[in-house]
Amino acid sequence: MIITDELKKKLRKYLHEVIPPDGTAADTNLSDEDIEELLADADNIYSAAAQGWRLKATISSMEPGQITKYSIGQETYERSTASDYLSYCMQMAKMYDEMAEKLDKCSGSLFLNVRRPKVL
Repeated sequence: MIITDELKKKLRKYLHEVIPPDGTAADTNLSDEDIEELLADADNIYSAAAQGWRLKATISSMEPGQITKYSIGQETYERSTASDYLSYCMQMAKMYDEMAEKLDKCSGSLFLNVRRPKVL
């Protein structure tokens, strides 16, 4: 796969690692080198995204404590945990693995056998 800036940007989007406006790759969990390595080691972008989510599960602390539920009556707050984020990362990896598998099945070669007609 040829690694282009557009492909790196697309992979960052799949991994929820978009570089913020006025920011750099250092403002995300994955560096440009990480993104390029994921793309270089993968057969397609979905395989790279699946591996990227596995990588995020191991290196990211997910800022445990993100609010996942909020209600005003009786003031209920529910915060996420690190295991919630790990589970989310693994679900995303599985989804992209399935997409990569479908893409692999669709992009195979096709051989046709053509017979010549019998001509007198």
